[in-house]
Amino acid sequence: MDLKKLEQIISFYKKHYKEIRLRENYKWEAAAEFKRADFLHAEDFSSAFKEAYSGTGNLLDSGYYFPRTNLFLFLKKDPVYLKKMFEYLYDEDMDPYVRIRNFITNAWTMQHKYFTAAELPDHDQDEHAVSVYLFLQYPEKYYIYRYTTFHSFAREIDYSYIPPRKSDRNLPEFFQFCEGLRKYIIKDRELLKLEEERQQTYKNADPAYHLLTQDILICGTTYFRHPELFGRKDIPARAGKFKQEPVREEMKLAAIPFYDPVEIMKYETELLDAAAGFILEQEKIRVSSYRIAVKKKPERMQPGEGADISSFDRHGNRIYIAVKATAGAENDSFEITEAERLKSRLYPEQYYLYRVFRFSLSSGTGEYSVRRGDLSSFCINSDRYRVVFKTE
Repeated sequence: MDLKKLEQIISFYKKHYKEIRLRENYKWEAAAEFKRADFLHAEDFSSAFKEAYSGTGNLLDSGYYFPRTNLFLFLKKDPVYLKKMFEYLYDEDMDPYVRIRNFITNAWTMQHKYFTAAELPDHDQDEHAVSVYLFLQYPEKYYIYRYTTFHSFAREIDYSYIPPRKSDRNLPEFFQFCEGLRKYIIKDRELLKLEEERQQTYKNADPAYHLLTQDILICGTTYFRHPELFGRKDIPARAGKFKQEPVREEMKLAAIPFYDPVEIMKYETELLDAAAGFILEQEKIRVSSYRIAVKKKPERMQPGEGADISSFDRHGNRIYIAVKATAGAENDSFEITEAERLKSRLYPEQYYLYRVFRFSLSSGTGEYSVRRGDLSSFCINSDRYRVVFKTE
């Protein structure tokens, strides 16, 4: 292990401590809020569970990754089963890696029991999400696992174990690595002095400096390696999960009020173009934080390709984004083209609907929610057809 490089990362962290803290404090806030709700022993499990995880959105959910939101869906369907899942996960008399695998398996069971593939294409209860649940319950014992962070940091400091993808060895190696790193950094009196105020502000959130250890990892894989990101003031807006359900509307034979089709089309085109530009910038910021290949950059797609934006997930896999924009509310109607429906049907795991609403043309900003998967279930109201004739 390159201790010189490790010391450079720690020094960089201490130098920029205040700015990094502003960006990363959400983890301490979530941990402190979680501690105030003891949902396993509460009379009303569902309410206490929602309270415990209400502040973990930034820690768990991202633009197209929703383990926390999906937990709430499970809670609504079967709170008794979900409670048993967490009781087993938090049983410290059992092997932690058996408990983690069991939790992921049970999440798969709930997903397929209560939801169709279109309703919930992925439960998102992976090793990262489950490690968050374990850390929140036992912050003095567990660390928050993320493969990309472990892999990048291990390479950065020339660690003896470089984690391959999808290896059962990665998680125990990560916990062992973090514990060694924690023991190393708590010898730094200057660093602990900087942490004193945060320890007082978020009591019991990080009793053994596990979150501080995570911060050093993030610094080493993001800010230290990419100082141009460190200086950025623009942080992507937080996306919600698109939850609107389509309804069938009877087509009425009625006169259409007069309007200028040219002006309407001009406005809608301008709105969509501006909203797609807004989402493209959000994706550029988001993807740049994933520490994936520099060449992998989000870009606009051509009309007729079945999506508006080509981007990448946190693992570097390509995804497709259809942008639907309105200046009004999230539940305003919108149109889906046949090209979009076909594209989403061909690539349901990679296809995302970004619903941009309350969008302002003057500021170029708005709110947005995200839905992943096949759009076919949305295509239930037809009002026009293309007529094609056979050619000789």
